[in-house]
Amino acid sequence: MVDRPKLQVPKDSPASAFIKNNSDIVSYEDLIVAQYLDDLKRSRHELKKFKDSPLSPYSQRFPNGAFGRRTRRRPVSASIVGRSKTTGKPKIDVKYIADHTLWDAATPRTDKALTKLSRPSSAPIKFRRPQSATSSIYSYGRHRPPSGRSKPLYKKQPHIIRVSAYKNGCKDTPVRAAASSIKMLLEFLTDKLGLPFAARRIFLEDGIEVFEACDIPTYSEVFISMGEPYKDPDESAKRNLLQRTGATWTLSGVNLLPEGKKKTTKAKMSKRMRSLTDKKKVRIIVYRNGNGNEPVEVVADLTEKENFLEGCTGRLNLTSHARILYDWDGNEITDLIDTPMVDDCLQTGGTPALGPLWVSIGDGFSPSGARDYIAQLIQILKKKLRDVKKFKTEIDIALNDDMDNVTIRAIKSMTPEELYDAQSKVENDVDQYKETLQKLKSKLENLEEKHQQEESYGASYRMTHIQEIPADCRLVGMKGLRLKVFKNGQAEGEHVSFFNLREAMKGIHGDKELLMKRLLDELSSSHWTNNIQTPKLNAIAQQIYDKFGHEITDVMQLKYDQEIWLSFGEAFITPFTYCLEASFDRATKADKEGVERVLREQIMKDDLEGKEEHSQWESTIGFPMLYEPAIQSLYADAERNDWLLQNAEIDSRGHYLIHKEKRDLVLYPEVAADEKRKRGNKDQQIWIISKSGYIYSRYMPQLCLGVSDTVIEGKLFDKDVTVEGPVVTLQKRQTQNPNQMWTFNVDGSISSQSHPEKKLTYIGSKLGDDESYNNNKPTGALCGVRVCLVICDALQNVSKKDVSSQRFAIKQEKFENLGQWKHTEASNPDFNKLAYSWPVKENGEINENYDWPMEGYIIPNAPPIRKATQKGYAPLRLMALKNGERDIYNAIAVVAPNMTNMMKDHSKKNKVDKKTGRVHRHDEDDDNSNDIDFQLHCIDLTLSQLEFIIFLDSCTSMLDLPFAARRLFDEKGKEHFSLKTVVRDQIVYITCGENWSDPKLTKEEQQKRHYLSQVAHDVNKIEQFCALRHPEKFVIEIEGNLVPNARVLINKEWNRDEHLRVSQSMEEKPPTPQLAPPLPPQQENIDTEEALAQMTARQRANLKSEQRLNALKWPWERLVNVSGSFDYEDPEAKKYTDKELYEKFKPKSSPRLSRDVLQTFSYEDGYIASTANRNLVLAVIEEECRMNDVLLVKRMPDDINQKWVMTQHGEIRSKCYQNLVLTVSMPSLENTESGHLMTFVGCPVILQTRRTNQFGKAHQRWHYDAESGLIQAFHTELPDKEITAANQADVCTFAIAQTAQIDQPGYSVEIPTKSNNNNRSNYIEIKVCISCARAMRGRYKITKLKANTPFSCAMGTAKKLRLKQIGSFRILNGKVDLSTHEAEITLARWQQKLENLQKEANASIIAKEISASRNVKNVKILAYKNGEGRLRPGEIICGSSIQGLLNQCMKRLGLNNAARRLYTEDGLIMLDIDDLIQYALENYKNSMVDKLEKMMTENGEVQVSDEEDITSTQQNHVQEQFNHFQERSEIDLNTPLQRAMQNIEQDEEDERGDNERGESERGQSEFQDPVENGQELTDAEHLNVREAEVDDKEAEKIQRRRDHLLSQIKLPTLDTILRYPIEIWVSSGKSFVPPEVVESKEVNRKKRRAFRAQVSLELDLEKHVLRQMKGRRIESQKPGEYRSTLSSKQPVVKEGNWEQPTVEEKIKHDTVNKLETHLNEIRSNQKTGSVATLNVRSTRKLYHTPTTIRVVAYPNGESTDRAVYLYGADMNELLENATAKLSLWKKAKLIYDEDGKQIKDFSNITRDQLLCISTGNSFKRPKNSTQDIEVKANWGRARKQYGPEATDLRVYPSKNKKVDVDPFGPPELALPVTIVDKEDTPSGR
Repeated sequence: MVDRPKLQVPKDSPASAFIKNNSDIVSYEDLIVAQYLDDLKRSRHELKKFKDSPLSPYSQRFPNGAFGRRTRRRPVSASIVGRSKTTGKPKIDVKYIADHTLWDAATPRTDKALTKLSRPSSAPIKFRRPQSATSSIYSYGRHRPPSGRSKPLYKKQPHIIRVSAYKNGCKDTPVRAAASSIKMLLEFLTDKLGLPFAARRIFLEDGIEVFEACDIPTYSEVFISMGEPYKDPDESAKRNLLQRTGATWTLSGVNLLPEGKKKTTKAKMSKRMRSLTDKKKVRIIVYRNGNGNEPVEVVADLTEKENFLEGCTGRLNLTSHARILYDWDGNEITDLIDTPMVDDCLQTGGTPALGPLWVSIGDGFSPSGARDYIAQLIQILKKKLRDVKKFKTEIDIALNDDMDNVTIRAIKSMTPEELYDAQSKVENDVDQYKETLQKLKSKLENLEEKHQQEESYGASYRMTHIQEIPADCRLVGMKGLRLKVFKNGQAEGEHVSFFNLREAMKGIHGDKELLMKRLLDELSSSHWTNNIQTPKLNAIAQQIYDKFGHEITDVMQLKYDQEIWLSFGEAFITPFTYCLEASFDRATKADKEGVERVLREQIMKDDLEGKEEHSQWESTIGFPMLYEPAIQSLYADAERNDWLLQNAEIDSRGHYLIHKEKRDLVLYPEVAADEKRKRGNKDQQIWIISKSGYIYSRYMPQLCLGVSDTVIEGKLFDKDVTVEGPVVTLQKRQTQNPNQMWTFNVDGSISSQSHPEKKLTYIGSKLGDDESYNNNKPTGALCGVRVCLVICDALQNVSKKDVSSQRFAIKQEKFENLGQWKHTEASNPDFNKLAYSWPVKENGEINENYDWPMEGYIIPNAPPIRKATQKGYAPLRLMALKNGERDIYNAIAVVAPNMTNMMKDHSKKNKVDKKTGRVHRHDEDDDNSNDIDFQLHCIDLTLSQLEFIIFLDSCTSMLDLPFAARRLFDEKGKEHFSLKTVVRDQIVYITCGENWSDPKLTKEEQQKRHYLSQVAHDVNKIEQFCALRHPEKFVIEIEGNLVPNARVLINKEWNRDEHLRVSQSMEEKPPTPQLAPPLPPQQENIDTEEALAQMTARQRANLKSEQRLNALKWPWERLVNVSGSFDYEDPEAKKYTDKELYEKFKPKSSPRLSRDVLQTFSYEDGYIASTANRNLVLAVIEEECRMNDVLLVKRMPDDINQKWVMTQHGEIRSKCYQNLVLTVSMPSLENTESGHLMTFVGCPVILQTRRTNQFGKAHQRWHYDAESGLIQAFHTELPDKEITAANQADVCTFAIAQTAQIDQPGYSVEIPTKSNNNNRSNYIEIKVCISCARAMRGRYKITKLKANTPFSCAMGTAKKLRLKQIGSFRILNGKVDLSTHEAEITLARWQQKLENLQKEANASIIAKEISASRNVKNVKILAYKNGEGRLRPGEIICGSSIQGLLNQCMKRLGLNNAARRLYTEDGLIMLDIDDLIQYALENYKNSMVDKLEKMMTENGEVQVSDEEDITSTQQNHVQEQFNHFQERSEIDLNTPLQRAMQNIEQDEEDERGDNERGESERGQSEFQDPVENGQELTDAEHLNVREAEVDDKEAEKIQRRRDHLLSQIKLPTLDTILRYPIEIWVSSGKSFVPPEVVESKEVNRKKRRAFRAQVSLELDLEKHVLRQMKGRRIESQKPGEYRSTLSSKQPVVKEGNWEQPTVEEKIKHDTVNKLETHLNEIRSNQKTGSVATLNVRSTRKLYHTPTTIRVVAYPNGESTDRAVYLYGADMNELLENATAKLSLWKKAKLIYDEDGKQIKDFSNITRDQLLCISTGNSFKRPKNSTQDIEVKANWGRARKQYGPEATDLRVYPSKNKKVDVDPFGPPELALPVTIVDKEDTPSGR
């Protein structure tokens, strides 16, 4: 026990001074006893006085009165348990303290703060608990009794401080904190509590300061101070309570205590000193407006602004008087007192200076000066911060006692105390510098936007405060238009026209059409329009177009001096000739969320001034690494950067130009099409074409046209022609790069040598035409890339005008070589008329007559080089060769069939319609009639398909092919499916269905392709199988509409959400108008006289008049639907005279029903009818004695083919034929070679013979749901589906079922085993599946197996049977596992392996890789959860790969996370299936040897050593024992339950013994190897070393004997060993926990639970007894007895009252309290002892805070009820998760806190913080916060409407008639303080 300290302990006092007889100093004990006796005497009288009058049961309770209050004391059981006997400082009344100066509540009197304290008065008990209630408080400071040994190191836990912290002096918002030391706790709470200074002191609830971590109780409330003494948060309440209890009521009023009066303070300062302090002059730093580099210091009085302005005028040498002052935010300073001051770290020393201020002579604020000033401050601060951090690093090194690495001399001379002081000071400086730097950066960001505006506006930015008169002001009037008008189709001869908008807008009332009409009238009345020589369609202009052909419909869209083209009704004619041009834009780099992106922006002429020479630029691939951004780019406008990122981002991997001297200037080159300009010296439109095929720019010769990797998909501008292909860009010229080398074709097209089958295509983009580009923007390119040229396939089935986008021409205008175009070999006069050139001749050779390299413009949309000629119907002749034939001289000429007669007959039928007399043509745009293709009426083929089939039949006979010809390839290996894609006399290769074999390849290359094709074939089958193996949610559906004879098929189950989404997307797309077919150009050419003869004279006259009228029309007038109307005429309406009646009575088209209606059926009376129309039922149609089609027909009661029977097994049988059932027609395998996956969508439902096998009949299993009406397909188990899919996908079922014998359809095959096939004894009969039998068909004799014959496909074990592998797989038989959990993994593995094999160049390596692939080995494991040992039964799981086993374990064991590791019993990780098999084999061998040794020892046999030879008799005996052991017990190898039971029987003493042995072993390991430490070995140590050597030799001898014994017995096969499951523990990533440890913990847990159960049972019994005793006392209602006392204050005392607990009850209550304390101690000790940590030495930190935090987020402007939890490690991840979880319609961009402050740094986000997520909008208050506003608004409306009295509420209690006492009045204040009152007050508690 520690003696309690006295009030005064002199240092020099002897020991006798502390004796009471020898010293006058009073101890704490004496004071407590004296105070207790005094309170006891006083309480007797007061208690008697209070209890004289009994309480009335009808007494009324009032909130502020003590009348009628029932006194209840705090129960003894609710007292604080575990209080230390030595309290920190007793609560002693002040009057008992002799020397008040020695009593300080903030300083403890003991050396160590106490752990548990009494409940403070600031935290009163709001709800009293009954005496039987327990207290959850127990002593945390108790320690376990000392034991005989020290606690192991791995059981020692770091002490964690967990508190609820408040600011000193307040108790508003607590902060929960946890830390391992007081220093860390203070640093953490400084930030969390938002203290302005560092937290330095910690106080408990009663004001005692804490200095050590162990003195802070867990989860206690503490108060944090910044150095000031403790402030009681309840001080004001205590003061009011003291005044209330000590006040007295008199006739003159209430008299308060003298201590309660407030005292006023008076300032003691002389008048002179006050005048000096008032008149203080300060230094102010000023700058000239717009300048931040020339500061001037002005001394001024803050009250005299005018004098200050005069001083600024003189010091700054202003041209005019200074008028306005601005701070660095641009705010005007009207009073010098509001002058800002920079931080202390930026002051230069001495008296702090104010400012800075910017002085203006009247102009507006210029942000350039403040921006430059802040930029300089940032540079200075960064340098200071660098120096301070370096100094701090040196101090830290010095504190780590590493003075050798300290470089600063001043630090070396410091003492440790000075080092700690310097460290604290430096840390404060670092924090201050960082805070100031962050503030300056935020100010700089705010000024950037203003600075950008100033740069854009120029000098006018400062004059924005001056009012500007608008252009539409009545004083000025509306500005008119001056337009440059051109004739349609002409680019010269402009006419300037003026249009008075002010006069034109009078009287139109905002009608835009009328305003446009007036403009057209004004232009039509001009004198130059009347002098136009060409005939006009109308007298008044009809349309106005801009230069790009866009019609202008709004006059307000016109700009001053805009160029327009006038049309009198004709379509727009392009006035310009467009050519290709090399355009350049400036490229910059921007950083967005940590990712660097490249942006393009328009380049100014000033940037390129003096830099036009191409030698000054260097081309790069990718954005230049030497790029140095300019200073202005570092402070770019954030909003501008965001806009550029969304609209101007380009590929950083593209090609760029960087200036060799100015590294901040980077150009992005691009190909564009612009108006052809006159030739200049440095024209960007001139291109140079070399003979090698390069097309490079004359302006920048280092750039040339090249094919990029970007693939886009779009349409030709303003045309419905889709193009897709790589983009053509300007690239750095490289030698022999096929992407940059071009081939000029004879038809005027250009092809890339890297893609010879594709042609260069101009999509129609024009430079400056942003409207058309945005409307036709292609997909696939970045937002900043403008696509002009692409390479795509040749355009087919399009008009002539569309084909011209792939034709180009060269316009040569060089003065030195005029007339180069004359060397062009072009037969088209239009091409020669335009003087175009083309580099090649008609035969495709280079035209050497030109001056090479050619130089000129590249013109797109050029006319054809040769004039189109009419071709005949001559049949095609081709030179055919067998597949792989190398000698082309063996080619045989094969002529295609002549289809001329069939084509002529078809054209005649479509020429003239005798009824209408109108002429129809099949194809107007195509001049080649050979391209006509139509559907034949007799067969389901087109004319071109029939021609192709007949040609292949001819090739079969003429080439003498072994099978029918199926496929046709050209010389390059491209397959053709029609003769239209080949040319005459072309060499083709004919195959019988196999792939093309290149004859130019070597034998090794062909062998390589053969291997790869076989692997690809097998992988394709596996892929098809995976696509069909698990069909789900397929139901029967009616095709088309509910009409008779509609087909029945299966489709995906209709989903309402998906249907709504698709319908919305369809509504968003505008309908495509279908224009009427174009009329023929010349109707006068009627070939047949019969048509004219059948016409009447009126019809012939009308026809001639129409022909004359059409002859007078311009070509654009003959177009259909010129007016742009989309009102289409019904062709049937022309047959009737009254169209209105026809429209009224014509049959309405039936609307298409939804898919949910087409999928619902009802089953009644044997009919399967549609729920929408019960008269339509499913039926079988009998055609040609075949019944297989199921259609929807009308119900016929007498037709038995319409009735069905649904069995309980899932079959739907026909009632007519019980052996036929509904079956899903499986998808076809025709399109599998082209990469299309098979699917069941759209497969028809047919009738087939019922299958009786257990597997392979999933397509005949159905389920009818009567509630929904759906008939679900494939309603069976997954294995049945997989076997069915394997049979359809042509996959061997052995890959799915392995060696398991399953009931499946199959065949019996007789395969010869020797070359002599005549002898029947040399044949072997095997059973194969359907897929393998399909491959053997035609080679061997195949017999169908009987139904219900279980077997396993023999092709999976063909190697074991020594058979040739002829199965469904060509090369992967037995090498794949396609079971349920392994199919996807196997597919991914072989796809990856196929990609790797395709990269190999050697065929032998490919063959070795394929043959090296191991066969499938299935293993069986007994899986347990890691950490559960064998406490729960394991799961038997089979698999052939580790990933498949992990997937099954996660599902079967119910793991929350994905399974990642497999551990064996000894903790080994299994990474491969071979490791698992090897482990099983070794485990089996060890078990066998152990059992054999045990059996031989039990039988008393002598073990044979390894040196001795074993006899045959002994060997036979050992083998007999082994066989006997196997027969006796086959399950002894795996006895996990027995081992688990043995481990569970171990007690806790064994674990303690292990710990003791572990400690002793660790102690011994510390003293090993004494020789290495330089010590000599003793005799005992020599003996130990020799014993260790003997042990090693003995272990080797035992191992040799075991190996020798194992070699004498015959082990079973590997398959037999793998039948036994392998014990495996599955983990989700955590380390392995041995099962013995888990079982030992379980035993200990049960023992601890039994220990607690006894105490808990006793506690419950005692509590029950206590409740019974209390209930009897309350039920008795004993009034008690009055007894007299000797006290004058309280002469009578009432005893035995029913409210007072009895003595037995108090004793029982103490017993309950002791039991609860004991139970809490047991739980605490067990909890402490159960936690153990591994003693792992590591250099990393003990605890590392995870970067991922959890927050609560809600959408901006919505209610906080929508808040959800989000997780993220950075800002980007947090925003992405918020976009997904909050279902935002746009990407989340901004984060705000509750106060609306934007959070930009992730470190400012705390755990579980409420955040507001915004998509870019400003912060909006949540909707639920408006409720409080609404309440306040209602309160204000009530006061405004009904007056101030409406909200004044008063309570008037009724008075007692017998006792005249005011419950709210002074009688209570007049009463003296009693003990009862003290107990009821918070301080008394």
